[in-house]
Amino acid sequence: MIKITKEDFKLEEEFKKIHSKKNGAYSFFLGTVRQDINNNIDGIFLECYEELAYSQLNKIKEDSIKKWNLSDCTIIHRIGDLRISDKIVLVITSAPHRFDCIEACEYIIDTLKANVALWKFHIKGKEKEPVDQKKKDLDKYLSWDEVIS
Repeated sequence: MIKITKEDFKLEEEFKKIHSKKNGAYSFFLGTVRQDINNNIDGIFLECYEELAYSQLNKIKEDSIKKWNLSDCTIIHRIGDLRISDKIVLVITSAPHRFDCIEACEYIIDTLKANVALWKFHIKGKEKEPVDQKKKDLDKYLSWDEVIS
């Protein structure tokens, strides 16, 4: 399942949707809104080009299922106004064995952060400031080229 939403999600409910007796492993990544280094943001605002983002997320999911022989994969990404400690993104991978789950989950979040049509803004009072993509996120994404090719 892939979902882009303004609504919050519940981890246990999402796990129940992907759970199966044929899986021996599940890997989870949960991203939340954190205070920045200077502790001066009130939250973040996320926007996206949904049609493109869904297409990109579907490709990431398909590539991951093929490469790591996953049984299934859930990707949920929130958009809109989010406050400190709110959940932003959830990735759950499932497979018969742990190695596939863990590596695929890492690939999915690295690729999502660098290559999906989502834009982040810091909220400070009534102001929204765009957040530039981090070089380390781009470098991590590019490091998957050899693995996924």
